[in-house]
Amino acid sequence: MELNTDGVGTSKNIMLDTKRYGYWKVRMTQLIRGQGEDAWTAVEEGWEPPYDTTEDGVKIPIPKARWTIDEKNLSKFNAIAMNVIFCSVDEDEFKLIQGCKSAKQAWDILQQSHEGTSSVKRTRLDLLATQFECLKMALDVTIVKFSSKIIAIANEPEVLGKT
Repeated sequence: MELNTDGVGTSKNIMLDTKRYGYWKVRMTQLIRGQGEDAWTAVEEGWEPPYDTTEDGVKIPIPKARWTIDEKNLSKFNAIAMNVIFCSVDEDEFKLIQGCKSAKQAWDILQQSHEGTSSVKRTRLDLLATQFECLKMALDVTIVKFSSKIIAIANEPEVLGKT
């Protein structure tokens, strides 16, 4: 067994491959969740530094020295999730997300970049339906490979947010 060298609790780096975004997304979801459910919450719901609000509604950041333990923990889980995401993208993808302050921002940018808008998603779902309808097993294909292909097509809509 390989030793963990990437600091995120895995023995193998998972790099984003633009042709296999769905695979990356599923693996990253579980990898981040494995760091703690609060880390995944930082991706789903977002995080922002704690602040006070003045009487006229202006947000003033609270200095880190005055953060509560809960606020520090939420910050820590956001940082863990961001680290996992940053370690899984190449330099070009990193340029898209390097200015992000929260894991949610980075995740949303990558998702928009690879999944596209809702109309693009609909087109991709239609394409998957067509692929499924046209499936035929060739004589030289094993049952395992054909089953794997069926399951991959069936699972892809879930990656696009459609069950």
